[in-house]
Amino acid sequence: MLFFGILSILLAVAFAKDTCYTDVGAACNSLPKPDRELMSNCNAKYGYTKKHPLVDLQSYANANIGISFEFLLMSSYFGNYEDQREGFKKLYRKFSDEMWEDAINTIKYITKRGGTMDFNQSPHFVKPTNVLELNELNSLAKALDRQKQLANEALRIHSTFTQINKEDDAALAHYIEEKFLEPQADRVRDLAGYTSDLKNLLTDDDPSVAIFLFDEYLKKSL
Repeated sequence: MLFFGILSILLAVAFAKDTCYTDVGAACNSLPKPDRELMSNCNAKYGYTKKHPLVDLQSYANANIGISFEFLLMSSYFGNYEDQREGFKKLYRKFSDEMWEDAINTIKYITKRGGTMDFNQSPHFVKPTNVLELNELNSLAKALDRQKQLANEALRIHSTFTQINKEDDAALAHYIEEKFLEPQADRVRDLAGYTSDLKNLLTDDDPSVAIFLFDEYLKKSL
């Protein structure tokens, strides 16, 4: 009986080695170990984030920031005095604000899980573009492609936290599902519909009336 008692104590000490409680005890010791980082386990890291930095989420946040600026430039282009497409301006400004909010939300979640944000983490899944002054139909196609890229990356990140026999993290997977997957499905569907509808309207010799009416529809529906 005594043997099992001693064994239980030894096991408890072994499992408590990487705990905040142990770190606090070491920090309060008059002679702390010089090679030990004091209070190293007193943080918000657990699950996947205990051993791994959230590199994918850092990259995803940076991608949202970059795409937010792209939509902002597209919105400004359609709002200038030559084009005066208030509907397209409103649509792309809406997307710009949403991408910005997604980036801020992602950064907040990274810090919530004990991580830090790295703004130098490049989003390799986004192909850079320098052409943003597009006509109405091409701009919708560009916007649709961007939203699909974000949606596919969100699915990939989600899969890394739900794979069998991996270090899955249900909290991270739930966060991706709740904050990104459903809203992105709506954005992709809306843009696919807009692109198809405008393409079908551009059948006359003079498409200016169709574009004007479609722009008015966007302005009133958003």
